[in-house]
Amino acid sequence: MMNQLPISDLPDLPDWQSLNETRTELLPEHFQKAARLSQSIHLSQRWQVYLCALGVLGFEQWFKERAPDLQLQSDRASIWQPAYANLFAAACNIQVGDFKVCLLTSNNLTNQHSVPFAVFDIPDFAAHFYVLMQVEEEEEQVAVSGFMNYEQYLNYQQKAHLQVDADWTYTIPSTWFDSNPDTLLLNLRCLDADAIQLPAKKLIQSDTTTALRQKLTALSSQLQKQHFSQLLTVKEGTNLLSNSDLIDCAYKIVTPSFAQPLINVGFWLRNQIDAVASELGWMLMPFPALSALRSWQDEFDQICSGLKQNSIHIPSAARGAYCDLECDRGSLRLYAIMWILSETTENREWMLLVALGSQPQKQMPKTLKLQIRDETQLLFAQSLEDTSKNILYAQVIGNWNEQFWVTVTVDNEAVFEILPFGMELQAMT
Repeated sequence: MMNQLPISDLPDLPDWQSLNETRTELLPEHFQKAARLSQSIHLSQRWQVYLCALGVLGFEQWFKERAPDLQLQSDRASIWQPAYANLFAAACNIQVGDFKVCLLTSNNLTNQHSVPFAVFDIPDFAAHFYVLMQVEEEEEQVAVSGFMNYEQYLNYQQKAHLQVDADWTYTIPSTWFDSNPDTLLLNLRCLDADAIQLPAKKLIQSDTTTALRQKLTALSSQLQKQHFSQLLTVKEGTNLLSNSDLIDCAYKIVTPSFAQPLINVGFWLRNQIDAVASELGWMLMPFPALSALRSWQDEFDQICSGLKQNSIHIPSAARGAYCDLECDRGSLRLYAIMWILSETTENREWMLLVALGSQPQKQMPKTLKLQIRDETQLLFAQSLEDTSKNILYAQVIGNWNEQFWVTVTVDNEAVFEILPFGMELQAMT
């Protein structure tokens, strides 16, 4: 077993310019993924989770460039699990080889950092290495500003006797973090994971769990407006964060306060439109009798002709709706058409076809960009530089519990973020 590698002398507080070596540009899809995650988080925690998600995405990009020989897995990190991110804003359980890594974020370079106590004190979230990410959202950049390992934290904690603050965080000085990213990579490459001992999981009594579950239920109305740290003691917070069932229970209690509305395409199967889509101006298309609406028939015929040229067939069982989008760059019409691919219990799938066309007797923008995402990744992205010569469309397939986010960009200026399309069949009963 290799002994722990020495770190450099503790540095002075760095400024943003000194972090040039690790500065990484954030991409548009990074902001969109972080924003989608934040919509499923309690309002009091939303901004911190948004910044943390950006920090993770930027760290992934930097890590691939600096350490392509090391394998990083972050898809199971706590930040991507809303039930956990709703309680604390940190990315625990990132895996680099045999090491557990936790990413912490700050949007200002200060002498003190608020760090969730859970990342140190709850064994499920403790990490071999804690990496502090500087997030400059307006500059669309992130940087690695420091790191420390778990044993260093314990040594510092024994000397400083830090207490958990009322908001369930420790206030940690910047001097605890080593600012040399090369030392971090050297440790990840050469150190044995066993050289840094992590805490063992503790057993929580069942009666304690039952009492806390009852208290969460009793506080359900208050939790819609206040964060858990404002209503539970640190000891109760420790018990909550140590039990995955309680974490799920807590999330279900507060979910109604920030549930994002969607366009429920399941209603279209009944030739109906849900209230959300109706309020946003969506209009049903009378499939299969398309000729019933002559006001837009010619425009949709052009869409159909373009789809046929690309071997795209719309079945007679398809249902759809359209919505007009207006901006100072021009007018366009967004068509959304869906149909069921499979209704078997084992494999329930549906198709979403999205196409952009013109409005009757109105000028269409010259260039368009269409993007479609699911909850975790970009599925489609394509631009059309001359709308007079072609059509822009996309197809995606999803399970009945999947949702899709559509973004339309006009002339690289106006951006339309469409509410997610989904199949909430239970809402139709």
